[in-house]
Amino acid sequence: MPSQTLDLFDDTDPAMEVRNYQAAFDAWLTHQRTSVARKLTLPSSIKAYTVLWQAFAEWCLSQSPVVALDKLTEADLNAFISSRLAAKSTSHAKLSRLKEAGKFTPRHAWRLLTLIDGVLEFRAQAAGSNPPNRCASDLLQSREDWLYANANRRATLPNFLEPAEARILVNYLSAGLPRSGRRGADVSWQELRNRCAVALHLGSGLTPADVRVLQLSSPRIRAGDEKGVPGTLHVPAHGDSPEREAPVVKWAGRVLAYWLQVRREQELAGDYLLPATRSGKQWGKVTHYEAVRSVLEASGIDKSLAEGGAYRLRHTFALRQLRRGKSEELVAKWLGIVEMRVMDRYRRVDYSTERPD
Repeated sequence: MPSQTLDLFDDTDPAMEVRNYQAAFDAWLTHQRTSVARKLTLPSSIKAYTVLWQAFAEWCLSQSPVVALDKLTEADLNAFISSRLAAKSTSHAKLSRLKEAGKFTPRHAWRLLTLIDGVLEFRAQAAGSNPPNRCASDLLQSREDWLYANANRRATLPNFLEPAEARILVNYLSAGLPRSGRRGADVSWQELRNRCAVALHLGSGLTPADVRVLQLSSPRIRAGDEKGVPGTLHVPAHGDSPEREAPVVKWAGRVLAYWLQVRREQELAGDYLLPATRSGKQWGKVTHYEAVRSVLEASGIDKSLAEGGAYRLRHTFALRQLRRGKSEELVAKWLGIVEMRVMDRYRRVDYSTERPD
């Protein structure tokens, strides 16, 4: 077990964290067992989740400094799961729950991250915190080999916008563009950035992480593209996502072109295409999430569709391209998907041939 010696500048109370981990899980489990939906009742399932949580908590509490529940990050979760994916049967012999949890498979990773996201969400709701820490959900969404490791989850239909709803969103995003003899929407540069991000999620199939790493050099104008309107994006490699070129549908390209114009006029610094600040700081995960949600809610589509945010838009893009006859291999390449089995989820969707653009 790693040393419990704390960093001189770390103020985490190990004893308090032990109570936090246990109390958070107990509260979530009670809710699961007693709520109207009664989602968790089988003793075998309760035991499995208990072992999984306690193994995770044991690892967090054994780190130096201790990994605080309320400060969990994707890096913490990835480190724990990686240690379990590579674990030998004899490792952590003195750590009972880690030993009992055993070596992980991708399905274990899916189950753990789903559990952690549920516990953190319930903890935030109980404390009145908003929004909850979505590090587990973000990590799961970024690792599609884990996200679809569970057979039942893989069979679940992806969230997407129906053509009529997609059309409403496209019209909203396009309405703020300058027209002949008319200026663009009189809104802040931050709002235009937010709308551009939503346009790229729906019009290029980008993930939140993709959007956040885009560079000023990413937009590309090809021969045959509308004058001044990017037709492709160079998406840098990040995490497990490969470097790639993604297409930009015309209406989204126009939104992007206007953003580039405003970005120049505002003299925003830095190399990020969609920066968080005038100084060019990279856009944060939480602020990006809130920005996308805000645009979706203001667009006029059903507010319940704001749930799923960027990924709902990404799935909509994929379905539209497949419906138009693009091959699964090509769409997967555009989306940055390496595991082709991930594309299976789209085959069962009956998506209308109506086109929002």
